[in-house]
Amino acid sequence: MSTKILIPYNFTGHDEKAVDFAGYRYGEASDVSISLFHAFTPIPEIDARNNPIMDRMNQSIHYLRQRQEDLKSALGKAGERLFNFGFTPADIHCLFKPLKKDVANDIILLWEAEKFDFIVMSRTPGNIINYFSRSTSERISNYKDGIIKVHIVN
Repeated sequence: MSTKILIPYNFTGHDEKAVDFAGYRYGEASDVSISLFHAFTPIPEIDARNNPIMDRMNQSIHYLRQRQEDLKSALGKAGERLFNFGFTPADIHCLFKPLKKDVANDIILLWEAEKFDFIVMSRTPGNIINYFSRSTSERISNYKDGIIKVHIVN
C-alpha cells in the first residue's frame, strides 16, 4: 500500500523546509507519492469593450494572469526538487487550484477527497495574524479532534 503525502505550498522558505523534510524522510521509499498544493485567488473575467478605463484594468489583469503562470511554474520547480531525493515524476503531483473558501478549509477538503495519509506543512513563527486568529496549521491539526496526521516543520 502506498503512502500519500500532501504538502501545502505557498512559496516561502518555510515551505521549502517542508519539501526537504519529506524528501529526506521518504526519498528512499518506493511506495510514497507527494502532492504539492497551492490555492490561488482566481482572477475575475472582465469585459472591456474598448473602454479606455477598462483597458488599464486589462493591463493589470494581464499582469496578474502572468504572475499566476509564474507561480504555477514555480510550483513545478518545487516538485522538481524532490527528484534530488529519489522520487520519480510519477510520485510527484503539483496541484495548482483556485481558492474555494480559505486555505485551511481547502486543504481539509483536498485531504478528505484524495485520502492522503498525512500532511507535511510549515508554520510561520512570529506571524502577528496568529495572535488574532488560529493559524492554518493549528486549524488543520485540530480538525475533528486531530483526525488528520500533520507533521509541522519549523
